[in-house]
Amino acid sequence: MSMNFTWVSLYNKLSDWLLLQRDNQPKLISILKEIGITGFRDGLERGREIELEEMDPFTFFSYLNKFHSDERRIEILQNLRRRLHFECTEPTDVAGIPTIHPMKVHLFPRRPIRNRHDIDVLWELFKQVKTGKVDERLFQTALNIKSVGKGKLSIVLFYVNPDRYVPLDSNTSTYLRNKKLGYTYDSFASYRKLSETIVRTLGKSPWEISYEAYTYAPGSDISSISSIRTLFERLEGELEEDMDYHIFYRGQSDKNFGLVPSIYREKCLIQNENRIFKDIIAQSPVDFKGCTSTFEKLVKMQHYSLPTRLLDITTNPLVALYFACENDAVDGKLFRFEVQTDDIKYFDSDAVSVVSNIAKRPVDFSIEGLRELDRTDFNSEEDIQYLLHEIKSEKPHFQNVIDSKDIERVFCVKPMFDNPRIIRQSGAFFLYGINGNKSTPASLNFGYKVYIINKAHKQKIRRQLEALGIDKSTLFPEVEHVAEHIKDKYHIPKSQTKS
Repeated sequence: MSMNFTWVSLYNKLSDWLLLQRDNQPKLISILKEIGITGFRDGLERGREIELEEMDPFTFFSYLNKFHSDERRIEILQNLRRRLHFECTEPTDVAGIPTIHPMKVHLFPRRPIRNRHDIDVLWELFKQVKTGKVDERLFQTALNIKSVGKGKLSIVLFYVNPDRYVPLDSNTSTYLRNKKLGYTYDSFASYRKLSETIVRTLGKSPWEISYEAYTYAPGSDISSISSIRTLFERLEGELEEDMDYHIFYRGQSDKNFGLVPSIYREKCLIQNENRIFKDIIAQSPVDFKGCTSTFEKLVKMQHYSLPTRLLDITTNPLVALYFACENDAVDGKLFRFEVQTDDIKYFDSDAVSVVSNIAKRPVDFSIEGLRELDRTDFNSEEDIQYLLHEIKSEKPHFQNVIDSKDIERVFCVKPMFDNPRIIRQSGAFFLYGINGNKSTPASLNFGYKVYIINKAHKQKIRRQLEALGIDKSTLFPEVEHVAEHIKDKYHIPKSQTKS
């Protein structure tokens, strides 16, 4: 991708255009939908989703950057340029533009808990930032809106005026810290002065600084974990005082592995998912006798290392670090996920039953031609009727209504803690739906950060973890794993353990 910062002229034009749109907020939302952006939920009211009807200009910019794929963001900017008929260079890169957590796009709380003046405050701040005369009291009021915060506000100020303001996201803040420069502020005046100092000291524009911070971090020690101490240093910098989300972790021993559940890692597996599910239960019925739901059966299958549509996660970063350090031959990867409280499901959730029972359907199961149907017609379709039959076999009182959106989502699910391994590993799961048809997994829309564990540090980290009681015998309490750990610990040759 060419790094010519072709997006800057479009952002400047967009910022000017938004000055005139305060009374056209529904139109702003409509434009975002037209250019291919989704996700306009504004909270829940009496169990029903509220559709977003108002927004501020900072949030408009944030919606353009909720996707982590550069290609997707470029496509959106090109669509926006055409939709608004802007006469400027067509954007062909998004170099240096920080992304926004997809679950934290709004700069205001959801409607049930939103102050009625929050969005007005943001519009007024935007206007003052554009004119260059910002009232400190208004700035502090905006900063204190529950969904804002210093880092996020600096990012959207950069969106609005990329020629002047430096974004203080986690990558750039770490980069500046390593350059012995300041990276925090307590007022608009101090933020403006900080941005000016950074630009002057480094001799680069804000977007060049942001881009360098993003490209610098992955190849250096900034984003790597070399010990338990450095892990907690990284994680401490990510904590917020008022968190309205939960943090989960996942460790993968090979950094090249994607976030894909095991059933989707080989074509032959997803093609036979329904057979794999039925075969294990048919051949080992006693082991599954206590499982009352399909989700519980999937958890047990995962326990026995069978491929499923579950992806293991944990609330304990040390557990994730252990799994990231398993293979000394390659670099590992540790993921840190942020999941909104509203998006966490429990093992007995109806939505969890819907997605779990997709495992029983054949590989040709699809809703690609059904998305536009209303709820009644959708649930009358033959494929959906079969899925309803599977669900009602475990939940006889389940209403004959499936929300098509649930089928294409990834849910964060807290399981029942009736399994020693789940308890020891502080386990939870991402449960994957489908993307149109069963052969393709749903997209993971939870925001995350990644830390690399260099293979040279893995053995040292494992020793540190063992000193804290994190090893194979504690995470896998079954006797065969405990025995294997003891053999490894005392270097017992395998030949001496055979009868």
